[in-house]
Amino acid sequence: METLKYVIEDSTIAELLGVQNFSSDESAVLELIKNSYDANAMNVTLHFFEDALEITDDGDGMNSDDIKNHWMHIGKSSKGYSVVDSQDNLRIQAGSKGVGRFALSRLGRKVKLISKKDKEVGVIWETDWNFSTLDEFTEVKEKGTFIRIINLREKWTLNKIKRLTRYLGRTYKDQLMKIRIKANGYDELVKYIFPEPKPGTNCRSNIILEYFDTKLSVKVISDEFSNEAKKYYPDIKYHFRELNMIEELQGNEVIDLSKEELTTKLKELGSFSSNLFFNLTATKTDKEKFLYQYLNIPVEIEKGVILYRNAFSISSLEGEKDWLGFGKRSRKSPAAASHPTGSWRVRENQLSGYVMIDKKENEVLQDLMNRQGIDENIYFKLFVEIILSGIKEFERYRQAVIRCINEKNKDVEEKKDRITDKLIKNPRLIKKLDDNEGNILIEEIKAFQQDKINFQKENTDLVEKHRYDVRILNTLATSGIKATSIAHEINNDRNQMEEVNEFIVKALIKIGLWDQIVSSSEGKPVFENIPALLENSKNAVKKMIHFIDAILEKVEKKQFEVVNLNVKESIDRIIQKWESDFSWLNIETDIDSSMMFRTSKDTLNTIFENLILNSTQQNNDYSDLKICINIKKEGDELIIKYSDKGKGLPKKFLEKPRIILEPHETSRNDGHGLGMWIINNTIKMQNGSVINIDGHNGFLFEFTLKEIK
Repeated sequence: METLKYVIEDSTIAELLGVQNFSSDESAVLELIKNSYDANAMNVTLHFFEDALEITDDGDGMNSDDIKNHWMHIGKSSKGYSVVDSQDNLRIQAGSKGVGRFALSRLGRKVKLISKKDKEVGVIWETDWNFSTLDEFTEVKEKGTFIRIINLREKWTLNKIKRLTRYLGRTYKDQLMKIRIKANGYDELVKYIFPEPKPGTNCRSNIILEYFDTKLSVKVISDEFSNEAKKYYPDIKYHFRELNMIEELQGNEVIDLSKEELTTKLKELGSFSSNLFFNLTATKTDKEKFLYQYLNIPVEIEKGVILYRNAFSISSLEGEKDWLGFGKRSRKSPAAASHPTGSWRVRENQLSGYVMIDKKENEVLQDLMNRQGIDENIYFKLFVEIILSGIKEFERYRQAVIRCINEKNKDVEEKKDRITDKLIKNPRLIKKLDDNEGNILIEEIKAFQQDKINFQKENTDLVEKHRYDVRILNTLATSGIKATSIAHEINNDRNQMEEVNEFIVKALIKIGLWDQIVSSSEGKPVFENIPALLENSKNAVKKMIHFIDAILEKVEKKQFEVVNLNVKESIDRIIQKWESDFSWLNIETDIDSSMMFRTSKDTLNTIFENLILNSTQQNNDYSDLKICINIKKEGDELIIKYSDKGKGLPKKFLEKPRIILEPHETSRNDGHGLGMWIINNTIKMQNGSVINIDGHNGFLFEFTLKEIK
């Protein structure tokens, strides 16, 4: 048997692995910079000429064996995990694929390479990508590598060279090797773009994420708000929380793994960290309204979040693209931070910074073969979701601060004695205004103009949020319409369904087989016990009939009419149906039988049906679940306390239980996370509020509802 090896033309290799393999000229240059870094160079210089590029480094260099066995061996790399350079610094090597050298082909049609190892003779390698030659070169005295790329494929203008300098500033995150770029009249050292985070100087808040062994620590150091804000929210400078990612990501629709699979992959992912800058530009009105410390931060930071693997960024994830999906998240939930129920999401242009991974520690995060991105496998999806969980924690913290501060604005607006209000009542007063009052009037008009701009923005945000809400409700409504249609069909046959078991028994008695079937079924398992099967079928049909009645009743038009309801009777009707379907439920109430409340039936149904549904789903393995409903009335307001003696909230919600009010927050793989969101929206529409949520030792939910006048 003859063993064969592929034979590929040199020019074809150069075309495939060079010209077509690199997405840009800048990424090709970066690959050559990585080669110098891996060769332990302390300095590398790029010198651009009219039709040539020279790259010179003072690294370890190569000899003829290196050229033959590694440089000319495609897909083979001599690089391991790390090396110690001449200054005793540890360097994590960037290369591993054995194709980076073909970046030369992307840049030019001919290459001359001169290289020398310490105490060895130099070598010269030349190619036009059809033929390559190697010879000794005794003229070079110092170790290192010199590359001259001739007949450049693209014209390198001064603007393009400046863009390259900025690009390398984003993609190279180390100080062990200096990169110098020269051209005609241009001479610059590449500088790393991100300084040390200093809240108040280059960011409003610094967000530090540390992931280790399924746990994510989230630290926020902030200088966004003035000291006056402490009156409304004491912890305005610092926030810390540790998240258990097994609990956080259970039920995540992007991940969709069992708890065991999730735990295993979270451990395999390895540790990583992130350092992020949060910034925004505030108006003078917003500064006063939300007690911001600054209008603008003195030092401006470049936008974008960059993913670094040790010293170098991963191409296509160097901050130019929104690889974490901030834009999509904010469009999906565009509510302002002051919105009482909406979830504020950080905007794409408000975050910058970096995420750090390691070549060995995070080896499951694999580069694509062309080094122009990362394999978006399950580990990468987990990686992104972990980072977004940390961002979400920051968003919740900041929104809590803003909401508390915003409470003062409601009272201020009500107490304001505006000159404009006086003028509306008596326009002639404008002639009697002194200079000071005239200036105040001008400021009020400016404030109105800014309020108009803010209102338009908030209105746009609100429209976007309502569009999303409507999409969710449309989906639920579509399912409901289908269920209603099927319910009508089944309801037409309900008499036959209810009586079919009795007809079977009567028929068997009539032909004299029933007694024999009963006696022969004794002691047999359920699946062979005909009387037991018939009884189970009867109970199942009974539940289906209850379900049909519930579905058909809830879509009746009168459910949405505002009427004066007896609260106890309304709650008792809901409970009666639940207890008839779930014998293990034990629901107690403490409600005055004479209590009346003006609302629509669908309001109470929506709230309590979802609360009881949540209790049954969270505790379906309980043989006896006790639920208590306590309702009192004060003036035109109901004060409602709902609790169950079940297992309580999952751990991920215990510290901050109000998270359950946000859409899609669930810990169940089959859950949609909309029940509590619907409850909260219904409460808000009834001008009520959620007072307290507690998930320890069972579940407690306290809220108010106000009568509709």
